[in-house]
Amino acid sequence: MSNRKSEESAQSLPVRHPESGRRYALEELEALAAEGDPWALTKMDEWEVHFSNEYVGPMKDRCPDPECDQYGEPVTLCYAENGVLLDIDHGGWGHAPSAEPQAKAS
Repeated sequence: MSNRKSEESAQSLPVRHPESGRRYALEELEALAAEGDPWALTKMDEWEVHFSNEYVGPMKDRCPDPECDQYGEPVTLCYAENGVLLDIDHGGWGHAPSAEPQAKAS
């Protein structure tokens, strides 16, 4: 059995590993990450951490949800125009408030 055929077919496959020095568009990184490319997965994680930090609020409130694992930890509370609590932002993640009746923001 010859390995020549398998070597030829491996060489004719599209390059899955990123090319050194090449800049990739976000869509290309997402596609590579979806295929399981470890380099692309790492870059996507780095991108998400970098850009999620730009949208983090002041984190001067405390999580009011007793059902949350991080109850009492610093958060940013997001309110609707009518003062109803919409979201509890923990920085890298967030959650809706519990179903308990909620006080309006003053």
